[in-house]
Amino acid sequence: MIKIITGKNDYELSKQLNLEVLQFIKQYGDLAVEKIDTSESQYEDIYGAITSLPFLVDKKLVILYEPGKNKDFVEKFDDINNLVSDSLDVIIYEPNLDKRSSYYKALKQMPGFMEYNELGQFQLPTWAVNYAKTIGAKLNSSDASFLIQRIGASQLRLKNEIDKLSLFDSNISRQNIENMTESVPRSTIFQLLEYSFAGDMKSVIRLYKQQKQLRVDASQIMALLIWQLHILAIVSTYESSSTNLISKNTKLSTFTVENAQKLLRSISHSKLVEIIGRALELDIKLKTAPIDSDEAVLFFLLSIDN
Repeated sequence: MIKIITGKNDYELSKQLNLEVLQFIKQYGDLAVEKIDTSESQYEDIYGAITSLPFLVDKKLVILYEPGKNKDFVEKFDDINNLVSDSLDVIIYEPNLDKRSSYYKALKQMPGFMEYNELGQFQLPTWAVNYAKTIGAKLNSSDASFLIQRIGASQLRLKNEIDKLSLFDSNISRQNIENMTESVPRSTIFQLLEYSFAGDMKSVIRLYKQQKQLRVDASQIMALLIWQLHILAIVSTYESSSTNLISKNTKLSTFTVENAQKLLRSISHSKLVEIIGRALELDIKLKTAPIDSDEAVLFFLLSIDN
């Protein structure tokens, strides 16, 4: 039997893979599992692993990590699928599949296909609160949202950070989140835009100063601002389309799309076009004119709501 584990949710991918392996070892023993990193293996190694009979065990499990990167494997996948015997289980672990490829489409048609996508903006805080409970910690929904904004939407990283915070204090507070976690640049820049759109000047200045204390260059901040504005522009073209459809078509995570949709509700399309135009003009000036870059970028942020 062949099982496929894929999707952008690194936490669920890892969890499902570990579950499959543990269940197999419990039934057939440690010697029954063979792991192959296809980045370090030739096609012949993969072929040999899935065609050889189990040795000293009744059944064998072969785990193939990202075999889609092996051109020969992809081209000969149909033949390989037919070679897998009843005495062999195969797990194809593919976290980064191109959904437009014929390889992905072939995998998706198989009965053992399992795809795990990222949780959305409204699901993730609830998951974080509930996960904290399972390890004997306490995290309220407001602080869970703050933690997500600070470190990003990776469920695996979120799980690891909650584990770390709970070891320090089982009552996870916002202050401890600020002191013990490192803010992801893109999440921070999104917050800057959020505060700018809302006209919250004090928060804009505070957050910008924090970035300077972390030695983040003004040009880096500007590059990330343009990237976030680019995302807003993409999402805005879909108007009333569903989050899942936009995520599927743009390859953006559902969390990113939902955040963009939330921000777009506060501004008109014409205002967004104006802001993007001003951002591009500023970016050119930063690269060509002798101006105070920090002063210029901060002024841009403070004047967005005008």
